Amino acid sequence: MKKLLLSLLLAGFALSAKAQPVADNTFFWSLNAGAALYQHSGETQFSVPAGGLSVGWWLMRPLAFRVAADVAMAPSALQANSSTSALYLMGSAEFMWDVNATFFHVYNKNFLFPCPVYPLIGLGLLYRPELTINGETHGADNDFQAMLGFNMPVRFAPLWDAFLEYKCFFLPQGFDGSRGDNFMHTITLGLTHRWTDDPFHRRTKFESRSTNDDWFIGFGMGASFSSFEFEYVGNFDARLYNFTPELMIGRNYSEVWTIRFELSGFLARERAHMEPEVSDDGATVTDVLHPGHWYTFNCLHTDFMINLTHLFNFRRGVKWNFLPYLGAGPVWRYQDHPRFDVAADAGFMARRYINNMGDLYIDLKYIMVPPRVAGEAGPSGSIFGVGYPMLTFGYIHNFGHSTTRYRMPVNSSIN
Repeated sequence: MKKLLLSLLLAGFALSAKAQPVADNTFFWSLNAGAALYQHSGETQFSVPAGGLSVGWWLMRPLAFRVAADVAMAPSALQANSSTSALYLMGSAEFMWDVNATFFHVYNKNFLFPCPVYPLIGLGLLYRPELTINGETHGADNDFQAMLGFNMPVRFAPLWDAFLEYKCFFLPQGFDGSRGDNFMHTITLGLTHRWTDDPFHRRTKFESRSTNDDWFIGFGMGASFSSFEFEYVGNFDARLYNFTPELMIGRNYSEVWTIRFELSGFLARERAHMEPEVSDDGATVTDVLHPGHWYTFNCLHTDFMINLTHLFNFRRGVKWNFLPYLGAGPVWRYQDHPRFDVAADAGFMARRYINNMGDLYIDLKYIMVPPRVAGEAGPSGSIFGVGYPMLTFGYIHNFGHSTTRYRMPVNSSIN
């Protein structure tokens, strides 16, 4: 699964390079340093240092992608009675949103106007090395993390920004020996170097023109599988197949880029186990498969989608759109053993144009969750092996003008 996700990420980067020319003038890098605030087990501790390094590029005028590495030194939940600190490493894939470029006219002023910040959203991995406390060794801990934050830049030279950056890393419950909610806040100052002062001088030909256009909602249903490294995938006695509905809202920002928010999930089961049972006469021992317990869950994920149909050029009159995507978001479990955590997802959606207002779609996705959500890990114990493959069918309703997914042929009598 780890190799699959890495392959999907690399494929996404390659596609983005084709979809939006990645010239040198769209790149930037940032370096920052500051302090951390670690909240765990009902306690809050301030510590230094914290810092980070990121590299990225602007995919289109309102949206940038970057890869970030962050580090913080803070007392662990396991070090409550110690004066020492632990090292925390966070690696993230992040998106940065230029609000002004989306809703307002953009001018190259020193301060962003009227919205002075870039909101940030990210997902990645978290690692705390092995600890030795009072002669006792505690093993390393690793898991998923999600991030929300903002970057506040101030331009002081044509290619340089100084910035204040805040990030809130949402850490899994139980990570690092903590109890309850678990957050790592970093507040840093830094520098950004851009390859050009204005990488996108104007909107592309098939970029959405108005903030009221190219929005859509959708709903669907289908089947999901509670996967523990796809154990018992062909055995229906494990009862791992379940009904799943979904609800989405999103926008086509251009003929290539689409962003959607989707609520997925409903029913799932914990891992099934094969257990020996002795016959009534005690003569034979038979392995019997016992299904896991039912539970309900939801995942609210943000998906970044690439339209392969119009990847190299926009073609009028084409009714099928094929969109691979990557995403992430919070996942929560109800009923027994309630949890709130972070999930990652990847998938492929096909949309079939019906008319100016509607599409039919089929969506195949895999939502990967920490084993803590599903109750336990799979046979290998890997944190990457637990998730929910889903196959759904549904309907999409488009609002306003739909200028980026379909246009009538030039020789048509309808514009």
